[in-house]
Formats: sequence, structure tokens, C-alpha cells
Amino acid sequence: MISWRMLGTEVSALGAAALSMPLRWLVRPERYDPSAPHAAPVVLVHGFLGDPTNFLLLRSYLAAHGVRNFATFSYPPRVDYPRLACRLNHVIETLCQATGATEVDIVGHSLGGLVGRYLVELGAGRRVRRLVTLGAPYFASPLPSHELAIYGANDPFVPAPHPAWGPHAAALAAGNRIVIIPECGHWGLLYHPVALREVARFIQHPVTAVVPLPRLALEAG
Repeated sequence: MISWRMLGTEVSALGAAALSMPLRWLVRPERYDPSAPHAAPVVLVHGFLGDPTNFLLLRSYLAAHGVRNFATFSYPPRVDYPRLACRLNHVIETLCQATGATEVDIVGHSLGGLVGRYLVELGAGRRVRRLVTLGAPYFASPLPSHELAIYGANDPFVPAPHPAWGPHAAALAAGNRIVIIPECGHWGLLYHPVALREVARFIQHPVTAVVPLPRLALEAG
């Protein structure tokens, strides 16, 4: 059941996303810093009708935790995610050639997460080290092995995976690579402190290590 608190949080998140759009100058491409604690660029992919400014808070949070190399993939409103995935792959290849980076991490919200996942599933995303999806639509296939999927328990657009059936039931039972945040909707995933913390935690882990996620995110803050 959707509470008034969650509804207020979702409205506030949507309002913050709308009000941040005039601040687009803050997300201009930044100079690549190979000496940053986390050198791999993080490519941010917004959702349908979204904007690069949707990630302002996440960028600030990651920068405070040593992740300072960012790039954005923006697109006009469209839903043909296979074609968008091809465009994203081209952007990643160009970014790596320009910076000398050998791999990137992707954080995608909603349709942006689906675009990143499709790229990885095709095998075209050879440069993708880690993929984080926030409220991304999912289908019958299991998640890629290096994806962290974060969902809002009260998301009216992309319901969280069911704990008892479906392709993600085993991952949910093991508490592995799927996080469900209570009292959180779709837009709230861009601002919720649990989501911010889990994104930073996942992409900063060594790629050779198994990232332990032994629980759903049952805490509210």
C-alpha cells in the first residue's frame, strides 16, 4: 500500500528533477582524471523524458566518495532501447579512446537502465565493468552477472521483482545484486540515501571480488 509519506517523497523527487533542469550547465563534460581513486568513468543514462540533471545529487555523492570521472548519455524521448544501446556503445568507445580508459561503469535510471542492460546482454558492452540500474524494466531473463538492480518497493511504473516467483526469485532469496528500498517510488530512486549508498558501494568494489549484498535494503535511511 502506498503511504502518504511515500507519495510526498515521490512528488518531491519529481519536483526536484524538474527544478534541476535549468542547472544543466553543471553537468558539462569534465576533464578526465586518471589519478582519481576510482579512475573508470561513470556513464550516467537518464530515463524516458529524463535529463542529465536527474543525476546531480548522485554525482555529488559519488564525487565525495572518490568517484569523480563522469560522462552522460542523453537522448530525445524515444523507447527503441536496442537502437539507443547501439548509440550508447558508440559513446562509450569514443569516451575510452579520448581518455585512455579501458572500461566504464554505467548507472541508468528507468529506460536508461534497460538500455545499459541490453548493451551488456548483447555482448557489445565489452567496456562495461559494472552496471547499476535504478527502477529499470526487466523481463524473463536473469540479470547480467555484473549488474546491481535497485528498485523502489512502491514504484508504480516498474514494480519490484516478486520474492517467490519469476527469474529473479533466486537472486532475491540470496540477497544478491537486487536491492528493494521500502517507502520509495520511481523518481525517488534518484535521491534516496539507500540508493546513493548502494550505487557507490557497488561500483567501488574490486571487480574481482564478489560484492556481498546479504539483505534487501529494509532500512528507510
